[in-house]
Amino acid sequence: MAKIILFAPLLGALIGGFGWRIIGEKGAQWVTTGLLFLAAVLSWIVFLGLDASDTQHISILRWVESGTLSTDWSIRLDRLTA
Repeated sequence: MAKIILFAPLLGALIGGFGWRIIGEKGAQWVTTGLLFLAAVLSWIVFLGLDASDTQHISILRWVESGTLSTDWSIRLDRLTA
């Protein structure tokens, strides 16, 4: 669910920016608004479902690994960031 919260607005921007000729201006408006609304609703669900001390670390993809150094593109999810 956290990945949907993160990538839904990005997907809406891509569809609205590049696909508006195919789906029309009204369609692009509905898609972008709908995906932003979906991200907002899911964000509230995550916010209300987390405890104050609960922290989640969600790894999106690995970026650099060299010896003992490991850096990932990840999300840290707690009540402040939800």
